Amino acid sequence: MRSVFAVAALAAGALAVPYAEKRGLEAYVEDVVYETQLVTVTAYHNGNGPAPAATSSAAAPPAPHYGHKNPPPPPPAPAATSAAPAPPPSYPAPPSYQPPAAPASSAPASSGNQGSGETPTDYKSKVVHFHNLVRDNHGCSAVEWDEDLYNCAKEIASSCVYAHNVDVQGGGYGQNIAAGVDEDHIGSVLIDMFYNNEMPHYTWYGGEPDMGSFDIWGHGTQMVWKSTTHVACATQHCPNGLANTGAGVSAWFTVCNYKGPGNFAGQFAENVLPPKGPPSISGY
Repeated sequence: MRSVFAVAALAAGALAVPYAEKRGLEAYVEDVVYETQLVTVTAYHNGNGPAPAATSSAAAPPAPHYGHKNPPPPPPAPAATSAAPAPPPSYPAPPSYQPPAAPASSAPASSGNQGSGETPTDYKSKVVHFHNLVRDNHGCSAVEWDEDLYNCAKEIASSCVYAHNVDVQGGGYGQNIAAGVDEDHIGSVLIDMFYNNEMPHYTWYGGEPDMGSFDIWGHGTQMVWKSTTHVACATQHCPNGLANTGAGVSAWFTVCNYKGPGNFAGQFAENVLPPKGPPSISGY
């Protein structure tokens, strides 16, 4: 069952992602601002082991891999002309989040996207449950909790510096981060912020997306990336403040790490499958 929220949305400046939210938890709680970022990385050949045999032609470069620290490269420059070059594209923020209207009945709405049974109450189980809820909607196998990913996420979150760090414990994982939401509402981070807000923007099922709009759907595609197998999140309260966040952001830092990182160019068609129902989840 979804907890009751009184949500007020507004447009606010995020850090690396051009979107944030402001909402109150219940009608009598002060509003907080949410911010999110994501990055996914992978490790390539590190030089250990035998080097590949030399050939007469250069080896093909690895597929580009996108994250907020590694935006898609600009297109090749056109042939020289007398006209001034066009400025680089700007990426507008998506519309402010508007929560779905509550059902008229007090009974939960029936939906093919709803998970079965009661929502777990402990943090670890919530993280796995909500990830698998959206993955099931896209025909993906369930992910499992990974304790090494958790220890890594906890170390990053406890730094209280709102920034990606994909070098801890050797890296090689994908990463989503968010600010301004306490640990009791990890479901709101995963479902509302990462999935419901973003996946309606993704429309390239069966093909490759326009990476120029990556910032408005990249959290969601990492959550439902088919080849991802493990996940862990950690949420840390920072009593002395969360560095790199704007005014009004509550000092809670969430880090989610993914084994089997997603968002690889050339692999979206096989890893981001169309949803069984609407690309949003209700009644969680």
